[in-house]
Amino acid sequence: MIHKDLTNPYYVEWLDFLKSTEKWTEEQIHDYQLEEIKKIVKHAYENTAGYRKLYDSVGINPNDIKTIEDFRKLPFVEKRLIQENLDDFTFPTDEMEYVTTGGSTGIPFGFYRDKKAFARELASKAHQYYRIGWREGCRQMVFRGLPINTADHIEFIPEFNELRCSSYYLIPEQMEKYRLKAFDYKPEFLKGYPSSLYIFARYLEEVNKPFPVVKGLLCASENLYAYQKELFKKVFKGARIFSHYGHYELAVLAGYCEHEDTYHVLPQYGFAELIDKNGNVVTQRGQIGEIVGTSFLVYNTPFIRYRTQDLAVFKGMRCESCGRPYQIWERIEGRLQEFIVTRNGRYISMTAINMHDDTFDPIRQFQFYQEEKGVVIFRYIPKDAITDERLMDIKKRLLLKFGDDIELVMKEVSEIPLTKRGKHRFLIQKLNLGIGDIE
Repeated sequence: MIHKDLTNPYYVEWLDFLKSTEKWTEEQIHDYQLEEIKKIVKHAYENTAGYRKLYDSVGINPNDIKTIEDFRKLPFVEKRLIQENLDDFTFPTDEMEYVTTGGSTGIPFGFYRDKKAFARELASKAHQYYRIGWREGCRQMVFRGLPINTADHIEFIPEFNELRCSSYYLIPEQMEKYRLKAFDYKPEFLKGYPSSLYIFARYLEEVNKPFPVVKGLLCASENLYAYQKELFKKVFKGARIFSHYGHYELAVLAGYCEHEDTYHVLPQYGFAELIDKNGNVVTQRGQIGEIVGTSFLVYNTPFIRYRTQDLAVFKGMRCESCGRPYQIWERIEGRLQEFIVTRNGRYISMTAINMHDDTFDPIRQFQFYQEEKGVVIFRYIPKDAITDERLMDIKKRLLLKFGDDIELVMKEVSEIPLTKRGKHRFLIQKLNLGIGDIE
């Protein structure tokens, strides 16, 4: 059976375009992006009242944009502005459809896009996966937020040749069913939320039972943390761990290259900027900035200089390993809501909670929770009974990471709820954060 995506002309057309532009020079990328920027800005100004009012308010006309520097004079737009004025920021067409994000930043968000944009999104991801040998039709075992209502919570989808396993049921007895099913299916790739794949990998490590050899893991829709990657390499020996950054708004897409674990921003997809807390473009290697995106795909609800509240670390404008003249990010530092705020106002990224030892061995699942500055609740589900001494040792190790201006409350729970999309959230952050002094 032919892979369903390959029957979509929008998908195939865009995939062919990406293949043809894979060897573009820096100059070709610059010229293409500038033309796409001019096109989307002109469209938004002429066809949406929201952008026209916004640009008129600062005295900028689309015809004024001759360079990238001119474009950067346009004001940023934020999620709440579009959310509260959606009709004004939307160009209606018969083909558009309403979609919503998961609200990971605390602001559930709906907007409009068409099927052509979504097909190009899928093709863009596939183009990145090609770097590690994935192709449409490869056998893949998918762990996602899917409420599969079969008896074993497993479903085979022939048009994609994929075996879907619900992440709503990642308990030992269910994960054993997934493990056994894998020997019948023989997946080439595992795909899913890093948090779901991590829980499954911990189970495999704990029971010390075999699992079929896979070529790679495709991690999506969440930040991939170093502690997760380390476990994946240990459990799925020889598998290439691949991660990409993206979001429903389709403004920025970035994925690993075939040679190193850095994020390569796809220039045909949109225009990405990293912005510091003063609104300036980040240019220094190792500097953290907020990801600001301009989509070349979405024309119904355009996203132009759109602040994502996601953070990345700048590395450069060319990959030394693969040679692509793309913007390179050393890592995704996480969503803004994936930071803990200490009593003294320090912001601590969840990437800092990377244990290289047996700290979490007695724990089946855990989650951090914060609703008060300087106070963090560590919710945990133990594998078995855990002694007070061992619990205090875990607390001590965590406080070494956090510092002395955090009060850490240890709380045993019987269940850690999933998000509506079936994600296992590492941190529930209830504080309203702005970019501060990130650590």
